[in-house]
Amino acid sequence: MLVRKYRTSDRKQVEDIHFETGFLGSSMSRLLSNNLLWKKNITYYLEKESESIFVLENKNKVVGYLFGCLNDANNNETRSFVLHTLKNLMLSLFLPRKDKVFWRNQFMTLLHTLTGNSEEMNFKTPKNAGHIHINLLPLARGRNLGTKLLKEFENYAKKKRIKLIHADSFRRPKKSNAQFWLKNGFTVYSEVKTSIWKNQLPDEQIDLVCYAKNLTLS
Repeated sequence: MLVRKYRTSDRKQVEDIHFETGFLGSSMSRLLSNNLLWKKNITYYLEKESESIFVLENKNKVVGYLFGCLNDANNNETRSFVLHTLKNLMLSLFLPRKDKVFWRNQFMTLLHTLTGNSEEMNFKTPKNAGHIHINLLPLARGRNLGTKLLKEFENYAKKKRIKLIHADSFRRPKKSNAQFWLKNGFTVYSEVKTSIWKNQLPDEQIDLVCYAKNLTLS
């Protein structure tokens, strides 16, 4: 499989992968009727910093991606999550009931967090850093391809004189991806219990973990 820089012609495939992996690695189709609003969460990467995206290509088809942001100040993830949730709640009024329920639940979770009733308010990310998101379709998993994407981005970031990057990831008891980050030189920067997926998985404790890596040491 080939790792290469993102092209604008890849956009639809990337948006589809974002939807098919959005629910803790599985499809959001269980929760939403389509990706109309879900894909708005990645607009920044596709339109403002597409030069920091790398994709994984197999037989002329994109099967995975790495979104990169070289400076958190340009795309604060917490602020983006709040704004996207509020906007999508309003837009979902014109969509099927399935979508209305999902975005209403997301809003209630956000409200729960902002009023200090959950641990998410204690979640910390490093200052003066960039961040990444990696998503792969099932056929590309378990083959060291996520590491290949990561290495390409790290080489790119070092050339841009970026010293620190982080990745925020959900950790599940039986499906933890912690080993991926640790084996690639990341360390746990912070972790909290999260209620983001409480409505979908009420009996499962999920943690939100920030993994950080100092690029000057590698």
